[in-house]
Amino acid sequence: MMNHMERVSRVRTMLRQVSPGDDLDSLPIPPPDRAGDLQPMSAAGDHRPSAVPQFGYNDAVEGIRKLKEQRDDQVSPAELFGVEAIVLAHDRPAVFVRGGTYDQLGGVWGALDTREMRNRIDPLLGAVGRIELPNMYTVPYGGTGFLVGPQLLMTNRHVARLFAEGLGVDGLFYRTGDALVDFECQVDSDPAQATFITVERVLMIHPYWDMALLQVSGLPPSAQPLTLSVRAPEDLLNRDMVAVGYPARDDRNDLALQDRIFSGVYNVKRLQPGKVRRRTRVRSFENDVQAMVHDSSTLGGSSGSSVIDVSTGHVIGLHFAGEYLKANYAVPSYELARDARVLDAGVQFDGRIGVTDLWQPAWIFADGRQSAGRMFETSQGQGAARPAALGVQPAAGDTGALQIPINLRITVDVEGLPQVDIGRPEERARPGARPAVRGRGRVSMRELTDMMRDPGIDEAELRPYFKGAPELAKPFSPGIIPNPERVDIAPPRDNVEGAMAMSWANGLSRMRRQAAFQARIASGDRKPVLVSEGDSWFQFPVLLSDVIDGLSGDYNVWSVDSAGDTLQNMVFDSAEYMQALRRNAGNVKAFLFSGGGNDIIGEDGRGKSVITQILKRFQSGQPAGWYLGTPALEQKLRFIEDCYRRVLDNVAREFPDLPVVCHGYDYALPGGGPGETRNPSWAVVDKWLGRPMREELGIEDPALQRAIVHELIDRLNLVLQRLCGASYPTGLFRNAWHVDVRGTVGARWADELHPTDAGFAAVSGLFGGTLRKALRMPQEGVAPELREEVPTPNIGDDVGEMAPGTDVELAPLSSSYIDSARPWRLARAITALREEVNRQAPNRSKASDGTIGDAAHRSRDSDHNPWIEDGNTGVVSAVDITHDAAGGCNAETLAQSLQSGRDPRVKYVIWNRRIMSSYAQGGTAPWVWRSYSGSNPHTKHVHISLNADKSDYDSTAPWRISV
Repeated sequence: MMNHMERVSRVRTMLRQVSPGDDLDSLPIPPPDRAGDLQPMSAAGDHRPSAVPQFGYNDAVEGIRKLKEQRDDQVSPAELFGVEAIVLAHDRPAVFVRGGTYDQLGGVWGALDTREMRNRIDPLLGAVGRIELPNMYTVPYGGTGFLVGPQLLMTNRHVARLFAEGLGVDGLFYRTGDALVDFECQVDSDPAQATFITVERVLMIHPYWDMALLQVSGLPPSAQPLTLSVRAPEDLLNRDMVAVGYPARDDRNDLALQDRIFSGVYNVKRLQPGKVRRRTRVRSFENDVQAMVHDSSTLGGSSGSSVIDVSTGHVIGLHFAGEYLKANYAVPSYELARDARVLDAGVQFDGRIGVTDLWQPAWIFADGRQSAGRMFETSQGQGAARPAALGVQPAAGDTGALQIPINLRITVDVEGLPQVDIGRPEERARPGARPAVRGRGRVSMRELTDMMRDPGIDEAELRPYFKGAPELAKPFSPGIIPNPERVDIAPPRDNVEGAMAMSWANGLSRMRRQAAFQARIASGDRKPVLVSEGDSWFQFPVLLSDVIDGLSGDYNVWSVDSAGDTLQNMVFDSAEYMQALRRNAGNVKAFLFSGGGNDIIGEDGRGKSVITQILKRFQSGQPAGWYLGTPALEQKLRFIEDCYRRVLDNVAREFPDLPVVCHGYDYALPGGGPGETRNPSWAVVDKWLGRPMREELGIEDPALQRAIVHELIDRLNLVLQRLCGASYPTGLFRNAWHVDVRGTVGARWADELHPTDAGFAAVSGLFGGTLRKALRMPQEGVAPELREEVPTPNIGDDVGEMAPGTDVELAPLSSSYIDSARPWRLARAITALREEVNRQAPNRSKASDGTIGDAAHRSRDSDHNPWIEDGNTGVVSAVDITHDAAGGCNAETLAQSLQSGRDPRVKYVIWNRRIMSSYAQGGTAPWVWRSYSGSNPHTKHVHISLNADKSDYDSTAPWRISV
């Protein structure tokens, strides 16, 4: 939910958009009698225009005046409510369709009330219907659809998923009667007289666009197919349009405001005028699509609405999503006209344009889903057969042997040579065979796709077929497209096709991993099965070897990862991870999850860097942590935590014993500073961290930038520490594991946000160690008595003995202790100290207790690391003891008793923003407290380090302490 100032900002943008001069000064304030119908319907259902209540109108006028005067911070909630209600109702109304026409619009949309315009639009209204779900009693209806050919209805893929399964055109599952269509359902319709049209078949669920085609029967004469335009959205900019559909009350947005604007009447046919806006890239399922944008007033049930150009009466888009006060998104009819399969299905267009192979990988992927069976599963159930899902299937008559089809049908098209079909048995390509060239040394997209699907071709050999496209990059979403010097692909049109091509890399990479998974299982590989869902740390297409690549040697990973994915999409929009887990049910051993990076170091819907919105501007003398003290950051972290809670809760309910393994990233290195040597082909080196902090926030010091990023990553990891009960005693979810990778990458960063191959390999190593523990596999290098020892949960701990002013040491990682091959143990004096504390306070909390260093400590000279060598064994010589006065352990009392006792084993003590050493330090005498300015104030625990002499750290002499 947006906070007040975010909403004010969106309202300002919306007002500027609807103003005649594209600025607030030119925005007219509608008079009270023309400000829109904001009264609820009467009990009889009579809908009569009426004036805005005076208090609402006055609030709106005052709110607009303040916005014009740049006094955004003074706009009250009531004024903002009034502005939204009046301007939306006046400038972007949503009028009823009834009696074969639509209610009068008036005002800025008066031109649509003319007889000429009604003669053009009225005949189209009967082709739009509401999709009913008679067998789903908890859902009032599915969405909107409209006729696009003889007995052919178009709607959204996400609507069709409510009653159908599958992807593509083959093997789709639909039970006749699960969906009906009502082409009336108007405000004045009699429900008792409703006529429902049967959906006979689902003909297509598009694998790239949010579109589906349904076959219907028994259409009324008034329901004539609409014609789709072949004009590109770029040619329709600022064109007047109307959306026709069935908006529903949407609890994701302000309900009171919706009730005012829509008069409390929902689920009936409406016409909503607006304008075509600039095309933009949005996430749709697993793809980044170049959507058409419009700004009419839509709500949830509008999914599947027709977007119509009022100047021609032709459909220019299929509405599929919207963001309140920002934009609505539609599948461009222009793009559908370029898909040969859509044309073959009989969709009616106003002309013909050249087709494209832009979505060929998605179609091949869909074809693969339907040709392969559900993995590990034999048909034993009753009832209608479900469509085959990605995986492998026993052949008919088999006794359990697994088979996998690998399609390597490739056509050679070399200049001057006859074509050879190497799909014939005698010439069929072997796995690992290279495709023929196409033209001047290039391969076709189909051939590149076959190469990606072939596990016999090493990924290093594929890299030359792709190239970086930094102009298309987004944070955690590298710009990668097929290399036109090696792949036969048409040049991009205004960067639109180039942006679409970037999602090819994601689709091809996923296809490659899933094909490799199937081939392994088919060959009898019994390595543990994992399911992964994540961003570019889990799937960096082709050009880097990411975390999952590093795990693939020891595990079989079913991947639904996608570079650039956000938590919003992973958790709320697509939720593919649950489908993947169900598909692998009974075989999956752990679920890996990576998310949050795009949400906190990404860009917002306006293309603006999020980091500039969650940090404070530069102020001389302020420490790194000060810059993170913003409400915007707290809101982001709450959202991230809510997303993780939902994922962990969903998994725990269906798979209560399944380990979930997640991470909070490493300390990224902002780019563009002195001595910068990185030059990634897929991204601008300083676009996401260094440049925004320098140019927009005035934070120019590279050391300060790095320290701020350290603090930010620490905060993100702290969220996971609260949740991961398998890694921390106080974590909320017992099967959630936190892989703390901080300090692992060191200087091995390929760009600002992604490690090099070597850096990713080091992170994969930590994941491997955690997986061994989670799956109860043998742990190498950890003494048996310490295998249950947990890393200290105290971020930024133990930094007081470094050089003055240094809170975080950026030295490269030397080793990863808790999962390394080197054995380690606790100093015996530490064990004795902890036992004495427990004896005196048996009921104390241990929430902040810790011994072995987490990843944040590994990059520093910390006593939580087993750097002391006792033969071949490392020794941890530090302990954290939780402050719990109510439970009998007062850290202040413990610290003071250590000071008064002056035990020779003690090296130093940190407590409550103070540090005390047993030796003179910086002009301070031994055993005297001095100020401590490390990033962790040590108010929740006391830290005790011991001397490195074996006679001290292994002495078990009694500790004379009080707690």
